[in-house]
Amino acid sequence: MVVRIVIALMLAFQSSAAMAQMLRSADTLPFGHPTVQSVESIGQSLRERTNGRLYIGDLGAGAASSESFLVAQVRLGKLDMARVNLNALNNIAPLTVVPTLPFVFESKAHQRRALDGALGRDLLASLEPAGLVGLALYDSGSYCFFSRTGFVNTVADLRGKRIRFQKGDTSDVMFRALGAQPMTVPHSQLFAALKSGAIDVVEGSLSDYLALNFFTVAPYFTVSQHAEPPSILIMSRRRWESLSKNDQELVRQAAEASVESQRTLMDAYEAQAMARASEMGTGLSYDFDRQSFRDAFASLYSLVVREPQQLARVKQLAVGEAEPARPKGTK
Repeated sequence: MVVRIVIALMLAFQSSAAMAQMLRSADTLPFGHPTVQSVESIGQSLRERTNGRLYIGDLGAGAASSESFLVAQVRLGKLDMARVNLNALNNIAPLTVVPTLPFVFESKAHQRRALDGALGRDLLASLEPAGLVGLALYDSGSYCFFSRTGFVNTVADLRGKRIRFQKGDTSDVMFRALGAQPMTVPHSQLFAALKSGAIDVVEGSLSDYLALNFFTVAPYFTVSQHAEPPSILIMSRRRWESLSKNDQELVRQAAEASVESQRTLMDAYEAQAMARASEMGTGLSYDFDRQSFRDAFASLYSLVVREPQQLARVKQLAVGEAEPARPKGTK
């Protein structure tokens, strides 16, 4: 009798284990970063709501791979999920170009209203033909210029400078038109490229500039806040379709719920970075000629914005239009 009970328990345990599903995720940013914490929260929510049956078991934070490589792995189904900058998807989903354009948003509030409305929903849906499922749009912080050679306060300061772009980012043609020399460098190689002099200028947030110690090799930081490109949590469509409808809904709900908390974490992260920069005496320039840059980039949008859907969205954003956010859970 005892033997039968033991065997039954073993079979039940094996059956439960067989039903458990782990989602493998990756991020180029380190543990503790708001985006990594947010994906952790999704995993925790799934684990709690499914009694451990569905969970994120490998965050892959600080992955040495480039974001374009992570995107390729997710598309192939070799990786279940990844958090990447939206720029990395420009070549495979044209609508993703729009929110990455310099000066397309008037403010952080404008960006968030737009992403919470029709633009955000269309961005997530636009990835399906590429074999991806868009789950959440995250805040990446305000993009500024930092350099190893001097402040980038005017358009002339970019001329002849080697500026870093990631593979898949289409905005490089605009910077080339301004006289800069675009260079493709993976995120994992940025520090070394700046240190060696292979590149001169990088776009990025103040928080990442400090957290990843870029200030030690690029001491000139211009508080330009010229772009507000979001990042995105993507999932393999192949892996998504292997989930039950109920599990798909649980994943969507958990991802959607993570957006507001990620923004709160990111706001605090950026505020801490500004306070730290002040304490460190890091060289920050506020002499950015915003209007001349805005005019220059506006005249170059046509180099990357050509499709009707892109043009319509840029026109809406130019006049500050953004559909009001819908209540959570509505379509």
